[in-house]
Amino acid sequence: METIIVTTDLSVNSKAAIRFAINLARARKAQLIVLHIYHVLRPTIWSENAYQVYKQSIINQTEKDITVFVKKIINSMNLSDVNFRLIMKDHVDATEGILEFIAAHTCNYICIGTRGAGAIKKIIGTHTSRLIIHSSVPVICIPSGYRNRPFKRLLYATDMNNYEAELIRLVDFVRPLQAELRMLHMAAENEFILDTASAEESLEKKMNYKVEVVNHQRNVLYSVLQEINIETKQYKPSMIAFFTHQNRSLLDKLILPSNAAEFSFYSQIPMISFKKG
Repeated sequence: METIIVTTDLSVNSKAAIRFAINLARARKAQLIVLHIYHVLRPTIWSENAYQVYKQSIINQTEKDITVFVKKIINSMNLSDVNFRLIMKDHVDATEGILEFIAAHTCNYICIGTRGAGAIKKIIGTHTSRLIIHSSVPVICIPSGYRNRPFKRLLYATDMNNYEAELIRLVDFVRPLQAELRMLHMAAENEFILDTASAEESLEKKMNYKVEVVNHQRNVLYSVLQEINIETKQYKPSMIAFFTHQNRSLLDKLILPSNAAEFSFYSQIPMISFKKG
């Protein structure tokens, strides 16, 4: 059975991610884990015993609060058959705690709420962008203002490098959702433009799933993300998919950020990011 993880800090921003994770788990018949990273500070004057008693009381209360929090979300969705497992992990850094957990446990997708970030946070890195850069598990970013709606179509932005292997993973994701899949590539000046009809016919045979292909010359007046945004406004996808390079140097990441990490700061629709390669 697949496992889907959704993180929460009991904030309003995490509600949309929990709703999305619930629907995804139901569609994929997967186990749902609600993950909460916590850390209880210890006053220096306290004895170890006093601290442990206090810490356990905080853990017990937080478990109750999160259980009520998630059950209220389930009730608001008019569902009664949703089972979830709550896991609490102690770590001083929330992102590192999440990464340690998914490294030690088998899971298929991780959902996290995002509300964007200002200029300073872009440089330091939000929880979401750090997960995208470091996670071996596909990260699904859900904007805090997102509202549940039928999942109809996914837009896959590609550089055409290893795209067939990437499409296999995307088809596996969209098939249970019975969603459309569109592959978008903006070709550089010296790149070959695909015959879209032939490409679609070939891909449908290989994937056993219909893939719409959009391939056109890049407009040098726009950045890649600007062109993706133009396509997004026209196509109105339910989600955007990226495959992210995670092995670039820190300097590379600062000069030319990952499309996925950068997009997560201002996207108004859900995004899924896979590790490339």
